[in-house]
Order: sequence, then structure tokens, then C-alpha cells
Amino acid sequence: MSTSRPYRSNLREERALETRVRIRRSARQLFAKNGFSETTIAEIAEDAGVAPQTIYAVFGSKGGIVAAILEDLEETARQDARVAEMIAEEDPPQQLRLFVSWIRTLYEQGAPVIRAALAAQSDPDVAALSNRGDENRLRGTGQITQIWAKRRALREDLKQDEAAQRLWLLTSVEQYLLATDKLGWSPAQYEQWLGDLLEHELLNPRRP
Repeated sequence: MSTSRPYRSNLREERALETRVRIRRSARQLFAKNGFSETTIAEIAEDAGVAPQTIYAVFGSKGGIVAAILEDLEETARQDARVAEMIAEEDPPQQLRLFVSWIRTLYEQGAPVIRAALAAQSDPDVAALSNRGDENRLRGTGQITQIWAKRRALREDLKQDEAAQRLWLLTSVEQYLLATDKLGWSPAQYEQWLGDLLEHELLNPRRP
């Protein structure tokens, strides 16, 4: 029995995947260097070694490239071993610091794409992914504050859902970009400030 057809099919799939990876990598580099608005499809195509028509066929638009890269970032965040470490931690203040460290790393590594996404909010694919990311983060802050509530680690005057909302609001990417882009803070300064603030805002200093 001939195996040439499956082989050719697998080869085409591998080449298509390699092309997508090259385009995403080139786009990330150019977005970081020039910004979303100033980067053109033609420049991305030239850097990736493909025709502009290929980018349109694969991603549809610059916004489509950003959406694909954001999906990569979400996948990386879900698989990060640090998340498992955070969930396993039993001390609430240390758990909070691990959470803040994870948020800092995610924003620091993804900053060029995040800036591009904020500049491409009019693109429906990017907007949908951004909204999904916000929903996922709110769900995550609800889960972690629920753990703290069960351990009686939250401030006595704070309900669990209020704590989740405050944690969600203060860990927004906009806060990170204001600190690093507008104020010139280092990511480490942002992490220290956020950890101190959240511990004061959320946790009971007289926890059992």
C-alpha cells in the first residue's frame, strides 16, 4: 500500500505550522520595535519570508495575528508550573505573592503583544479574546479568594466576592502598563508595590 499521500499531507501540515510560527514571531518582534499601528502586513511578510497574501490567508489581518499570539500566551499561562505551585501553597500571604509574581511574569513577557492588542481593540477577534481573558481572570480571582475565605484569611470587613473583584481590578494589565510605561517602574517595582497593596487590601492581619 502506498504511503505517499499521508506523508505529503503531514509534510504540508508541518510546513503550514512552521509558516504560522514564523509569522507570529516576526509580528511580535515588529510590534515590540515599532508598535501595532506602525507595523504593516508587508513588513511582517518580508521579515517572515512569506508573501503578504499568505498572511491574509492564514490570519486575515494584523488583528488576527494578535489574536493568535494572545491565544499562545493564554496557553502558556495555563500550563505554567508556577500556577500549580501557587495552588499548592497553604500560607495565604505567600500564595498571594506567588500569584502576583505570576501576573508580573505574564505581563512582562507578553507586554509587546498586549500593547498591540490594546491598540487593536476594534478588531472583533482581538476584542473577543480580550473579553475572554478578563472573564478567565475574574474566575481565577474568585477561586483564589474563595480559598482565602475558607481559611478565614480575608479581612473581616470584606466579602469574598468583593475581594475577588478588587483582586481582579488591581491585577489588570492596564495597571502594569501605567506603572512601567508611564511611571518608568521596573517590573520588580510593580510586583513589590502590587503585593504590598493587595496584602493590605485583602488579607486579615490577625488571621488565625
